[in-house]
Amino acid sequence: MTDAGIERTAPLRLPRGFHLLLTGQTVSLIGSAVTFLALPLTAIDLLGAGPFETGVLLACGRAPYLVCGLPAGVLVDRLPHRALLMSANTVMAAALATVPVAAAFGHTSLFHLYITATVVGTATVVADVAYLSCVPTVVPSGLLVRAQSRLELGQSLAVALGPPLAGWLIGAFSAPTAILADSLSFVVVTALLPYVAMRPAHREPAPDTPPGLISQSVEGARFLLRTARLRAVTLATATLVFCYNAYSAVLLLYLTARLGLSAGATGAVVGIGAVGGMAGALAARPLARLLGLGRVLVAALLLSSVGAVITPWVTEAGWTASICVALSQFLLWAGQQIYNVHQVPIRYALAPPALHGRVNASIRTVVWGLAPLGALLGGACGAWLGTRTALLLSGSAIALATVWIMRSPLRAVHTPQLEPHTS
Repeated sequence: MTDAGIERTAPLRLPRGFHLLLTGQTVSLIGSAVTFLALPLTAIDLLGAGPFETGVLLACGRAPYLVCGLPAGVLVDRLPHRALLMSANTVMAAALATVPVAAAFGHTSLFHLYITATVVGTATVVADVAYLSCVPTVVPSGLLVRAQSRLELGQSLAVALGPPLAGWLIGAFSAPTAILADSLSFVVVTALLPYVAMRPAHREPAPDTPPGLISQSVEGARFLLRTARLRAVTLATATLVFCYNAYSAVLLLYLTARLGLSAGATGAVVGIGAVGGMAGALAARPLARLLGLGRVLVAALLLSSVGAVITPWVTEAGWTASICVALSQFLLWAGQQIYNVHQVPIRYALAPPALHGRVNASIRTVVWGLAPLGALLGGACGAWLGTRTALLLSGSAIALATVWIMRSPLRAVHTPQLEPHTS
C-alpha cells in the first residue's frame, strides 16, 4: 500500500493530543538547543575547558544509553507512558537548575557539569524511549509518517529558535543563566502531558516472552537483530549519530576559536540549520514518493555529509565564513531531517506493539550508545590533530552510513513507506 493509499483510509487530521504532544516536545527541544550551546560554553568560558573536556562533557550526556537503554525499554513496556514522561521531565528540570544556582554562588566545576550531563542523560533515556513508544498510542497508524514530519518540523523550529535564543541569553546574562531556560521548558512539557489523550498501550507479553527482567530487556534486541530492514536502518543511524557527535564535539571550538565568531554569531549561523531542517522535513514525503524509500534514505545521508564538510574548508573569519558555515548547517540538517522523517516510522511498521518499548530502547542503545564514543573520538582528534582535521574526517565519514542501506533489502524498496508489520 502506498503512502497516499494509507492516508486515504486514515483520519484526515492528526488528533488534538498529538498537537499537545508536539507543542510540548518543541518547547523542550528549544530549551535543549539552548543547553547544547550554553553547557559547553559554560565549561569553555568559566572553566577554560579544551577540546577533550568538551568531548567528555558531551559523552556524559550520551553514555547512559549504554547502561540504561535496554532496562528503560522494559519499564516503558510495563508502566504508563505518561507517568514515565512526567517523572523524567521533572528530574531533568531539577538537575539543569543546579547549574545557574551553582554559578551564582561561585561553585561551578567541570565535575558538577559532568554529573549534571549524566543525570540529564539518564532521564533523557527514559523520556526518549517513552516518547517514541507513546506516539503510536496517540496517532493512528496511517498518519505516522505525517506525524513524524510534523515532529521533525518542530525539531527544526527548535534548532532555528534555540541557538539565537541561547546566544542572546548568554550575551545578555551568562551561559549558566541560559541553561535555566531549558529547565523551565521541561516544566512546561510536564504541565501539558495530563491533557494528552493516549490509548492504552498493548502490554500483553507474547507467549514465548521470558519473564525475567534481563531476558525481557534483550527481547527487543533479538527482534532487531533478526529483522534485516530494521537492523540496516539502525546501523545506518548509529553511523550517522557517531560521526555527528564527533563533529559536534569540536564544532563550537572551531567556530569560536578558529573563526572568531561571538556567541551571538555562533547561535545565528548554527540556527540556519533549522531552515534546512524545515525544508528537509517538508520535502521528505514528496521526495520519497518520487525516489522511493531506499533511495531517499541514501540521498539524505549523502546530503548531510556534503553539508558537514563545508565548514572546515572555511579558515578565515568574516562574512564569507559566516555564509559558508550557514550553508553547511543548512545542508547538514536538511539531509538529517529527510532521513529522520522516514527512518523512525520504519520501526513502527516492523515492530509489534507489544515490543515497541524494547525495540525503541534497543535502537536507542545502539545509536546513542555509540554517541559518547564519537564525542570522545572527536574531542581527542581535535586535541591531537586540530579541530579542522577532526571536522573534515567526521563530516566525510557520515557518508559511510549509506553502506548499511545499500547492502540491505531497504535499497530495493521503491514505495514511500513500509506496510505495517512486514519484515
